[in-house]
Amino acid sequence: MRGSALAGPWRWTAALALATTAAWWASPVRAAGVPPGYDPACHCHRDVPYGSISWLEPTTGQAARQVMDIFLPAPGTAGPHPVVFYGHPNGVDHVIDADDRPGSRWSQLVQPLVARGYIVVSYEFRHPVVNYTAGQPAPGQDIRRAIDSFAGRWADSLGADVRNTFVTGRSRGAGLGLLTALRGGFRHGTRVRGVWAFEAQTTFECEEAATALVLPDERAAFLAECTAVPAPGSSLQAVSADAPPAVVLYDRPFRRELVKAEEVDIHFPDFGLLLCQRYAAMGVARRCDARESVDKDAAWHGLADRLDAWRAPVKR
Repeated sequence: MRGSALAGPWRWTAALALATTAAWWASPVRAAGVPPGYDPACHCHRDVPYGSISWLEPTTGQAARQVMDIFLPAPGTAGPHPVVFYGHPNGVDHVIDADDRPGSRWSQLVQPLVARGYIVVSYEFRHPVVNYTAGQPAPGQDIRRAIDSFAGRWADSLGADVRNTFVTGRSRGAGLGLLTALRGGFRHGTRVRGVWAFEAQTTFECEEAATALVLPDERAAFLAECTAVPAPGSSLQAVSADAPPAVVLYDRPFRRELVKAEEVDIHFPDFGLLLCQRYAAMGVARRCDARESVDKDAAWHGLADRLDAWRAPVKR
C-alpha cells in the first residue's frame, strides 16, 4: 500500500521506528488491592502500567509508555463485570477524557458500556512497524500483554469476568486488536467473545494484500511501496473455525473488485470483505459482519447491544 504507516498509506520502514526501552515486561502475577491512579472525575484508574517500555510516538510527537486506563462500571451495577479493551487510532493516545459532548469517545464508547456494567480498558501500545526497533521486544505483543496483565493483576479485585472479554478499536487499534484476538492464547482464563473494529487493516502482509486487492499489473508498484520490517502478520491467516465473532466497519463503500495500487490504504474497506470471506472458508460465515459507508460518528452505535448478545452466561 502506498505511502506512510503514519497517516493511512503504507510505506513501512524501520527508519520510522523511534522506540526506546527501559526493561522488558514481566509476567503478571495475581495482586491484592486495586489499581493505582484512581480519578473520581472519570471513575477510572489512570496510567496503570502493564509493562516498562517507553518510546517517542511519531504519530503524536509525544512520549508514550505501556500503560492503560481502566474505567469502572457505574455504581450499583451487578457483577461480575465483562471487560472491553479499546485500542486508539494513529495520532491519538489512549486517554479518554470525561467529555459529555455527543461525538466524544466518552459519550459514544465508554458511557454506554459502563452504564451496563462493563469495565472498559483503554491501552497505549506500539505499532509493529512504526515503532519497530531491531533488537527490541516485539511491538506487536503489546495488546496481548495489556490484556494478560489486567487479567493477572486486577481482574479479581475489580470483580471482572475475563471469560467475557471483548476487543474493540479504530484504525491502528482495530487492526492490531483484531489480530491479537484471533491469535488467542491469552492467560489467566481470558476468553475473547467478540471483536468490534472500525477501519481495521486485516492483513499486514504485503504479498497477501497485493494478491487479494490489487490489479495484477499494479502489484509490483504496490509492493515497492509496501515494505514491512518485519512483517507483522495477518488476521486473515489467523481465522479458524473457533474464531470469535467480529463486526468490521468502514467509512467508505466496498469496491468488490481489484483496484490500482494507489487506491489501497490502511483503511481500504475491502479488508473487511476479505475477513468475512475467510470466516466463510472456515465454515463460520455467520460470525463475521462487514459493514460499509459507516460515518465515524456512528462507529460505536449498537456496540453495547451486540456485546450483550455475545456474552456467555455468568456463573455466580
